[in-house]
Amino acid sequence: MSSPTVVERLTNELIPPFAEYSGKESYFEGNTPLSKAVGYVVVLGFGALFSVFTTAIVYFDKKFKGNANMTSEHFNTAGRMIKTGLTASVIVSQWTWAATLLQSSNVAWQYGVPDPSGEFKFGKVGVEGRKKEAITAAAPKA
Repeated sequence: MSSPTVVERLTNELIPPFAEYSGKESYFEGNTPLSKAVGYVVVLGFGALFSVFTTAIVYFDKKFKGNANMTSEHFNTAGRMIKTGLTASVIVSQWTWAATLLQSSNVAWQYGVPDPSGEFKFGKVGVEGRKKEAITAAAPKA
């Protein structure tokens, strides 16, 4: 006799607490938990709130600190004051978050439960890389 497949094992051993949802496509019985109007209020309301907040911060920064002459090039490059180590850590974090999210989604799809351990593993790799950053920061500029 062959061993049970993953789906059979999940169905028989691990999922009985959720048996009531077996075969259903929605936890909400086809009804949305919030209305469409609430969705628009949340998206547009928070968008407007954050836009006004950001505009106010920029206005007060220009008024009190006099940073009105900062260009977009200066903003996007942080005034060319970022060292090699921080740049490398940013690149690594940008590469790994997508892989972490994809792996977590795959585990959630396959087993029905998201696995946050991947995020912790990638976080540990990032921390260890950051500890070694002092070595790369001492490298000569190109």
